[in-house]
Amino acid sequence: MEPIQLPAEEPDHDAEEQLLVHAWRREQLQELGLHRVMAEAFADQVDWHTLADLVERGCAPELALDIVR
Repeated sequence: MEPIQLPAEEPDHDAEEQLLVHAWRREQLQELGLHRVMAEAFADQVDWHTLADLVERGCAPELALDIVR
């Protein structure tokens, strides 16, 4: 009796895309001046465009984060 062969697992493209988007958002937050740990923690929780607008108007990145969350 031959062993049953299961089809190879297909890569989860949605999960891969979510990881890429998260990494991009984290990078955007870091470029605005947030520490990497803070950027990692809030990458999927805040609208970085709003945060960027506040920072561009002179708000400190940490205060801008407090305002938008």
